[in-house]
Amino acid sequence: MRLIAILSPTNKWGTKTEYTKLRKFLQKDGYIRIAPEVFMRIVTNRKASEKHYRRIEQFAPKTGTVRLLRLTEKQYQNIYMVSGEADYQEKTVGSNCHIML
Repeated sequence: MRLIAILSPTNKWGTKTEYTKLRKFLQKDGYIRIAPEVFMRIVTNRKASEKHYRRIEQFAPKTGTVRLLRLTEKQYQNIYMVSGEADYQEKTVGSNCHIML
């Protein structure tokens, strides 16, 4: 199962530091940046993803939005890549979510 966090910061004063703290937390917590404001983490099950929901709520900024999306491996495999190629991690891990990086 994969947990995807989508950040939508605002241009209001003071939000830059809040989002910087959130991004640093996500990187320390094992999330991988897959786009400028999109982070992904592999979790074992639904209960683990709910734990991460609660942890992100603690660091969520007061302005802007943070959206969390939970995808199963089968749903994630249906992503269609229009251009480019799979990055190093996608080639290494593939669909096996039990490999520890």
